[in-house]
Amino acid sequence: MDGGFEGFAARRETIIPVVLCGGTGTRLWPVSRAGMAKQLLAMQDGETLLQITLRRVMGPGFAAPVVVGSAPQRFTLRDQVEAIVPGARIVVEPERRDTLAAVLLAAAIIARDDPDAVVAVVPSDHLIRDGDAFRSAVAMAAARVGEAGVAVIGIVPDAPSTAYGYVRPGHASGAGCFSVAKFVEKPEEPLARRLIAEGCLWNAGIFCFRAGWLVAAMETVDPQAVAAVGRAVGGLRREHGFLVPGSDFADIRAISFDHGFMECTRDAHVVPAGFRWSDLGDWNAVWAAAEKDGDGNAIRGAGLAIDARGNMIHSEGRLVCALGVEGLAIVETPDAVMVAPRERAQDVKALVGALTERRRPEATEHARTHRPWGWFQTTDLGERFRVKRIVVKPGAMLSLQRHRYRAEHWVVVRGTAEVTLEGKVFILRENESTYVAIGAVHRLANPAEGPLELIEVQTGDYLGEDDIERMEDAFGRV
Repeated sequence: MDGGFEGFAARRETIIPVVLCGGTGTRLWPVSRAGMAKQLLAMQDGETLLQITLRRVMGPGFAAPVVVGSAPQRFTLRDQVEAIVPGARIVVEPERRDTLAAVLLAAAIIARDDPDAVVAVVPSDHLIRDGDAFRSAVAMAAARVGEAGVAVIGIVPDAPSTAYGYVRPGHASGAGCFSVAKFVEKPEEPLARRLIAEGCLWNAGIFCFRAGWLVAAMETVDPQAVAAVGRAVGGLRREHGFLVPGSDFADIRAISFDHGFMECTRDAHVVPAGFRWSDLGDWNAVWAAAEKDGDGNAIRGAGLAIDARGNMIHSEGRLVCALGVEGLAIVETPDAVMVAPRERAQDVKALVGALTERRRPEATEHARTHRPWGWFQTTDLGERFRVKRIVVKPGAMLSLQRHRYRAEHWVVVRGTAEVTLEGKVFILRENESTYVAIGAVHRLANPAEGPLELIEVQTGDYLGEDDIERMEDAFGRV
């Protein structure tokens, strides 16, 4: 295979990928939100960035991955992982504590079985088109840390980006590797140009180390974090197919792996890599990675640009037209539209913060709300009524439940519904309907091999999602 694996394979070792999937991608709002972040959204050929990442770390030289994600997205995460790597270990963070906690948790779990195991930490939301070059660089980094140390992949820059951190290589420390002389975090453009001229690399956030070495090295940097992770791993339990650490995980400080460890250790190395890479961290990065028309416009979905240049147009439904404008990011979703200069793309995070302060649900939740059994989307809302489109996955069922304040009317649009209503079970097919009265105990299930789609009309004094009293639930939500 790749030359980088020859020496590594001779050591009888494989690399255990740790795929980080807990980020929220707020700079890609309104498409990416805490409730469904960018790595879980379809990007290429119907697959998500997470799934593309999983395929990238499959094959000779790699073991089955460990995926680390957040609790609110765990069921969507599981569906996507199972579609690519059935049986992969999925570790659920009880709460988000940034990347240091996630990396240390995964390393501690792996070290319980094999402290000498070589780990490659890989973000799930990066775009890398050359899989062979990626695997070769990771193998080179893994070979460097065969005894000790941590190696980061450095990307040869093609522009003075202010959105990325930089790594300054020092002296040669192995085949194709250099010691890290310094990390520089997101410089202003004049400094970024100077760093590139001096041979600095972009920090790709891809790290290799031995699991046991990382835990021991972290002990000298942040012993409290190591102690908290030790207690959390001691309380590790399995729930619905997930590995869930104990509550002590919350005691780890929220800080990135770069700031919390890489900038502190004296045993860091960098492997320069020539493959094209983007963290798709904002709409400017998405524009840079996308195909463009003759005027430099990147258009996804229903978009039209006339006498317009250098725009990023993203539509998820409605037609978006740009006339006589330049350098904009125009993003449309069912419940929000965002327009900003591409050069201000990094500031979208501040916009989300302002929406959060105003308690706008659009800051974190999509109009389409995902559940373990499928998803629903509100299509109309008025005084005393709400209309929902509901899709239930094949073989899935909702909880056995009742409502105190609302009644529901169900109309099957596609597929077959199995309805439990006040102890009776019956089937509804396309164009058939039923009525669920206030207080009636009911359940909806999809017994078929295809999706079930229905329209639900709610009526009542209160229509909030918290008006659900569950009696039974396959997902542990009772």
